[in-house]
Amino acid sequence: MGRRMLGVIVAGGRPPLEAIGIADDAALTPFAGKYRFIDFALATMRNSGASSIYVMAPLPGPELRAHLARGELAGHRSDPPLLLPLPGEGGQGRSNRLRQTLAGCRELIRTHQPETIVVLLADHILQLDLRQLADAHDDLRADVTLAALPVPVGEATSRTVLRVAGDQQVHEVQRSPVLPATAPGSRAFALSWAGDVVVSAERLDALLDVVPPDGGEDDAGPLQALADALRVVAHDVLETRLPGCSQGPGAYWHDPTTLEAYYDAQMDLCTPRPALDLYNPAWPVRPVPSGLGPAKVVADAAGRAGQALNTLVSDGAVIRGGVVINGVLGHGVVIESGAEVEDSVLLDGCRIGRRARVRRAVIGAGAMVAAEEEIGYGALPPAGRLVDSGLTIIPPPAANVSDGSR
Repeated sequence: MGRRMLGVIVAGGRPPLEAIGIADDAALTPFAGKYRFIDFALATMRNSGASSIYVMAPLPGPELRAHLARGELAGHRSDPPLLLPLPGEGGQGRSNRLRQTLAGCRELIRTHQPETIVVLLADHILQLDLRQLADAHDDLRADVTLAALPVPVGEATSRTVLRVAGDQQVHEVQRSPVLPATAPGSRAFALSWAGDVVVSAERLDALLDVVPPDGGEDDAGPLQALADALRVVAHDVLETRLPGCSQGPGAYWHDPTTLEAYYDAQMDLCTPRPALDLYNPAWPVRPVPSGLGPAKVVADAAGRAGQALNTLVSDGAVIRGGVVINGVLGHGVVIESGAEVEDSVLLDGCRIGRRARVRRAVIGAGAMVAAEEEIGYGALPPAGRLVDSGLTIIPPPAANVSDGSR
């Protein structure tokens, strides 16, 4: 298609995963071992044919700059995304960051003259063909299209919920709504705003006149004001299809609102047919090069074979006579002789000592599990904590808490 689409990715935002040492910028949250959240936003923009791509952040930190620079050096694209400061100040709410971003697009519109502006927040994972979202925006004659996701009613009470008419126009926005009870076993869903939008470039000034400069933490008020003044529609992101997907639509959206949700999404990657397809050649998601050697699974000095089953193993990781079943291993993870790891996520630089056992855990970057130590088998280790689901969380060493990009 010949549509001129300006793509803007918004970094920053408060990550919900501080307990495992994620950097201050949610865009740098690790996922699937070798990726960061922002890598999925960049892939979505590039694969969807955005004519120009920018990354905006409130205070672009050195980790974000380094991550984008490494991607540029890897030759991911001849015209790498340009990093710009996010104008203005305000709350951490998604609608507030959206307004700041669109305010910063005024000059970009004069430069690129796009028909549509697509804004993706890099605080979640999205795999979506934006061309189909833009087509729906045009077909519905919308000023603003909100990317939305159906969520079970029981999970909607902590989200921004959109109530729509038959033509998909948004007529009411609620934050943490009181939803009607559903019968046991029913599959009632509510439509939740995913944080991403399509805006008609010619309606940008009208949008900025409506949305208050500081919407604070609450998204419902600013979005309601927008829906009252302009034609705002909601489009279910799961209704789109990805090129190259032979089974199912292929579209994917995940918001790690809790550690359990973050863990569950990664455990799904270990199944034979995960919801997120990382192996679709028609929709590549390119990680930033780590500079580490290839992963390897080897025998220990006594000849005990290393084993990995249903496991994602990232660059530089070594399984040396240990066993990993249903795991996600980040860069440089080492599993020593006789160690057993099951149903766990190990972030960059973890080391699991000889004959240690780890089960149903998330291990922070650089953390060490001592020889013969047991995690997830009863007694909680001094440095760990247990969340409601029984998942064990081991934080990174204090020196690594603020460095989530390695």
